Amino acid sequence: MTSVLFVRLSAMGDLVQGLGAIASLHEVRPDWRLTVLTQRPLVPLLAGLPGIAEVVPFDRRGGLRGGLAARRALRARRFDHALDLQGNWKSAWLTALSGARHTLGAGAAWRREPASRLLLQRTVPVDGAPHPARVAWRLVRELAPEAPFRWPELRATAAECAAETAALAELGIAADRPFRVVVVGDPSDPRALRPATVAGCLADRDRPLLLLLGPAEAVLPTPSGAPVLRHRTGELRRLVALGALLARAGGDVLGPDQGATHVLAAAGARCRVWFGPQDPRRT
Repeated sequence: MTSVLFVRLSAMGDLVQGLGAIASLHEVRPDWRLTVLTQRPLVPLLAGLPGIAEVVPFDRRGGLRGGLAARRALRARRFDHALDLQGNWKSAWLTALSGARHTLGAGAAWRREPASRLLLQRTVPVDGAPHPARVAWRLVRELAPEAPFRWPELRATAAECAAETAALAELGIAADRPFRVVVVGDPSDPRALRPATVAGCLADRDRPLLLLLGPAEAVLPTPSGAPVLRHRTGELRRLVALGALLARAGGDVLGPDQGATHVLAAAGARCRVWFGPQDPRRT
């Protein structure tokens, strides 16, 4: 059996964007064993996805010891191919440490840290801007040229949706009717929605509105003017369930180009993304 390792350590939104390529490879090579290496906090996000046989956690703060632990874990699995989806020194290092017979990544012009390509056996060019979904698909096509492009999809369980439905009900939001989620970020992050944008959403609404804050906003004061839903550390699966509920109810999302918005979109929610200083063609 051919075994393939995908290395995508972070960030959450970029990890999600690469899932379509993994699903595409599984579609055309269903007998291959596909494994993902990612940071430990992101592992639950990949639970239950078809085609992913295993998710290997990486401890980002483990230093050299963490790298050597990852090396032991990966080499025990004997990969035929290892694909560096991220394009920096750490991801290329771990791709090389995997001991895979063939290591592959994007060429220098499409890498965040171009010189890191030197750790890989082979690199390939990517058509267009280095969007994470496009990079992942290009690498997959080196293994299976007929693999079609697929957008990422995340799936929530019935139990997860029921729990999130109950959480919304406590805030006065009926999960079976259209509602809007506004993803609130720390204003010090240039990617976050500007406070004036959030205030405009509160003032001009045509449906029930919910403000969503994640672990990165734990110290932010609770906004006023609408119910606030706070997801805490270790609750990534709740985000998948919220996206699934929005999709079922015909609701929508207004959010920045950050991980939470990408997860909600991959779970099926209709999203409008407001971009800050970053180039939308890259993300």
